[in-house]
Amino acid sequence: MAITFPPSSAKRSGALPPPSSSPSPSSSGFSFSPLRSLLKFSVVVIIIIVFIIFDGIVLVPSGHAAVIFDYGRGVLENERGEGIHLKVPLWQKASVFDLRTQEYTMSIAAEEGSRYGDDSVEARSKDGQVVWVDATVLYHLEKDNANKILQTLGREADMIQKVVRPKTREVMRDVVSRFNSLDLVSEKRTEISDLMNKELAASFQVNFISFDDLLIRNVTFSPEFAQAIEQKEIARQNVITAQYRKEEALQFKEKKIIEAEAEAESIRLKGETLRSNPEVIQLEFVQKIADDIKWGVLPDNILPLMNFGQ
Repeated sequence: MAITFPPSSAKRSGALPPPSSSPSPSSSGFSFSPLRSLLKFSVVVIIIIVFIIFDGIVLVPSGHAAVIFDYGRGVLENERGEGIHLKVPLWQKASVFDLRTQEYTMSIAAEEGSRYGDDSVEARSKDGQVVWVDATVLYHLEKDNANKILQTLGREADMIQKVVRPKTREVMRDVVSRFNSLDLVSEKRTEISDLMNKELAASFQVNFISFDDLLIRNVTFSPEFAQAIEQKEIARQNVITAQYRKEEALQFKEKKIIEAEAEAESIRLKGETLRSNPEVIQLEFVQKIADDIKWGVLPDNILPLMNFGQ
């Protein structure tokens, strides 16, 4: 006879069976949680220590200088040169400046300048023409002025945006306004460049930047004015060509006159010689007679070309 048991209420309700009776980690009287927490804390402490150590080291590349800002004393005067230096971690901050010659190019071509796009200097000349000038400014920082740059301008990028670019454009516009447009492409271009260099050097020096040179790369005129210049240049070249041809004709004329005078003088001298020495004609006649001509005796009434008696 089979014996059956009624289903339990847990199975009828779909509840999970009770957990197994296997022992839990805590039942053995030992837990891993304190060890894991200690390991995590140790890793965090090591990371902080490494960060503090590296934050206290200042690496200055070749051709650079570091300026230290102290949260208590401000910007320190003694700049750090090339090499490895130490600072107070988290309390001092180092800013590294490039002391080598740098350039900033402003060009009408989109990919040639320091800024993408048309960054040429638009200026108006003395005669009212609008011109676009491409230029490259060369400059550098002195080591002793690096701390002043940090105090007055901030970072190196701020120096470019606050002084190098705006001052260069301002001086170039001002100098161009003192000259006519064609002076920018004539022999006066050197004078214009020298004047820009002089004024930029003074402007940069006020801001503790050493100016090196300004290179005028290109000058662009409006299409209408450029066409007018081209037509004027063509007319000038035509005048030069005509003048050259005139001078060439005069030289040719003078040459012919000189040759004619020389020939006339030669004939005159030869005539005088023949008049004073008639025998020369006979001598030249004999010399020019061909070898195959035969001589004969002439009649008495024929005048011979040579006086055989003489």
